[in-house]
Amino acid sequence: MNDFRLPADEALLRALNGLGWDWLDSLWVALSSRPFGIGIAVLFGGWLLATLKRKALRPVLQATLACLLADAIGHNLLKPYFNRLRPHFALPQEAVRHWAEATATGPSLPSLHAATSFAFVVGLGLVLPWTLRITLPVAVLISLSRIGVGVHWPSDVLAGAALGSIVALLIHLLFQRGWPKG
Repeated sequence: MNDFRLPADEALLRALNGLGWDWLDSLWVALSSRPFGIGIAVLFGGWLLATLKRKALRPVLQATLACLLADAIGHNLLKPYFNRLRPHFALPQEAVRHWAEATATGPSLPSLHAATSFAFVVGLGLVLPWTLRITLPVAVLISLSRIGVGVHWPSDVLAGAALGSIVALLIHLLFQRGWPKG
């Protein structure tokens, strides 16, 4: 695996990961769990479908497809291509605090938690902009949690957020061309 870092990666990782506040550590672990992200997306998407009925069908479908595609691109193309070491393997053991529940062993670039979170948020937000007030802070916290638990560099998270946002935009443009008006 490759061990490369952008100039601020290590300093930002140490700042977020090294705070050592018990309540924040617990929050990082909870936010970093895959069931949390999937659960929040299912609950929010279900709530939109229940309240907005047919008007929510396109944004929920668009966001779901964007999540699936961003995850597939990141997992099958980008992670093997970059093959980047995760911080808890690249740095000395005492330099990074990480938790078994949140620790991954594969390549780190891009963060798929950030990619799928931002794919969902942008996928919904392009059709229902008001949802961004609710979903964007959650996506940011999920993404930051990956740095907080020590399994991603900050640049992994930024790359994941960019990947998810770009995929969501492309899916949105495809839906605009093919989804019937009204």
